[in-house]
Amino acid sequence: MLIVPALTLWLMAIVRLPAAVDPRRAHLFRATVFAATACTLHISPVYYAADPVLGGHNTVGLVTLLALLLGFWQFHAAIVLAVHTNDARRRHRVALGNAAMAASGVIVTYGFLISHVDRADQNLPITYGDQFGMQLFLWAGTLFIVGTSTDIMWTLRHKVSPLRGAAFRAGFLLIGLGIVAFLLMLADRLMSALIVAVNDRARGPLSFLDSLNGVTETLAVILIGIGVALPRLGRPARQIRRNMQLRWLLLRIHPTWRRMTLGIDDAVLRSQPMSPFDVLAVRPARRLNRRVIEIRDCEFKRPDCPLTHNSVALLNHIEDALTRY
Repeated sequence: MLIVPALTLWLMAIVRLPAAVDPRRAHLFRATVFAATACTLHISPVYYAADPVLGGHNTVGLVTLLALLLGFWQFHAAIVLAVHTNDARRRHRVALGNAAMAASGVIVTYGFLISHVDRADQNLPITYGDQFGMQLFLWAGTLFIVGTSTDIMWTLRHKVSPLRGAAFRAGFLLIGLGIVAFLLMLADRLMSALIVAVNDRARGPLSFLDSLNGVTETLAVILIGIGVALPRLGRPARQIRRNMQLRWLLLRIHPTWRRMTLGIDDAVLRSQPMSPFDVLAVRPARRLNRRVIEIRDCEFKRPDCPLTHNSVALLNHIEDALTRY
């Protein structure tokens, strides 16, 4: 099941590749790459193949956790830079994140180095959870992720409401839900480690917790991935909605245009007659603006054929719409 979030994250990284050279968006790109690396290394075949390359003794487990911490660190920096407008506040929050990342990285590495984990095993907390070093390794990493996630959720909770775009609000909501799912996954891993330390592998609970872990991790990655992508889709979605509205107005104004321009060829800017199929026009705003002008010209030339109340209301609505667009 881990292959799904891994592929999702790598796809997100590829899509965001142009942001790698943009200082304002590079944090989110790096967060995606680190998270994709951690998720990929945690896949069983990749884990056991990569461990000998990295020197054996479960070194790949240390690299996986550090990549995950770096991913959350960069993601936190991206959120801070996105929602805070005060430069001093930004620098302060980013500096705190850097210090927390450095401290957690040192503790995690120390806990791993003092643990006896010679035999390669993907489930480090389950297999070696009874060792002090491994408990230190697990809890230091967990506390950093929980603290970072809590701070992200607090920031989103207090900063999302002023955002006017529905896409931004929905995106940040999905990010928050994804973080909740990830925290459930961490709780699942901690419970697995505690069961091993206390009960020496109670297989019944561990089987259930292992299954739950894969589900929550996949859900977390998908929710965060959609949440990150959604705000960027807001502008294209607005453009599509605007385009559809203009084409609908073209269709609605056609009967009025046809009635008003009948027999007044010199008022029509095109020699060939228009039809309802003009809704397929490449530039609907330009076409709609031309129809309004033609109707107004015909209204001036034919005072004996006034516009109906509904037509006047529709024309006024279209002119307002074109002004807004």
